[in-house]
Amino acid sequence: MIEFDKSPQAIKLYLKSVPVFSVMSELALTSIANSSRLKRIPKGYLLFSQTEFADAVYVVRTGCIALILTTSDGRELIINEMRDGDCFGELSLLTDQSRSTGAMARVDSFVISIPRDDFLRELTAEPEFMRRILETTAERLRVSSERESALAFLNAPTRLAKVLLMLDKEGGSKGIIRISQDELGRRVGLTRQTVAKILGHWRRSGIIKTGRRRLELIKPAAIQAEAVGDT
Repeated sequence: MIEFDKSPQAIKLYLKSVPVFSVMSELALTSIANSSRLKRIPKGYLLFSQTEFADAVYVVRTGCIALILTTSDGRELIINEMRDGDCFGELSLLTDQSRSTGAMARVDSFVISIPRDDFLRELTAEPEFMRRILETTAERLRVSSERESALAFLNAPTRLAKVLLMLDKEGGSKGIIRISQDELGRRVGLTRQTVAKILGHWRRSGIIKTGRRRLELIKPAAIQAEAVGDT
């Protein structure tokens, strides 16, 4: 895995390239960078758990961090993914509440950890920075709310079909999706058993092919029809 310069100067240079931090003064950026740390999060490791005290804000340097909501019945739902340049974890600091989700590395990742007190101090001192943070947070909440509302009123096959089409589009692999059934369940808010049952039906119907952590869309139009409930 690529190693990065962990010095405050390197952290400052990277943060300056991130839109939400680019509006900060040189003095504020220097202060934030001096107190921040670059952390490596191996694939599958938790950065923080749901309900724990929020002691930092994070910026993805490289990799992918999944934000995971654990429901009261023990199911896990991936509600968002943070990638290079994304800032996350700020909501708990703004509301002075515990973490509303957990955060786990989807792949080996590096994140910049900004301590709570330093982040809040500069947020108060830099009005334009505060505005950018609030805009980013509000937009993320809007998108998450729309996604969760849409999924809540769809049946299980339709929800699964929509997520498969989204993953296919994001991956750009022309019908090849590399993902486990457990992870599919977390993305859709379904149990692994339910996912396996739906995929099994589609496989027998010749719509898809499945393998170990691999799924191929044989008839994308059929999955599209499932996604709009046209079956």
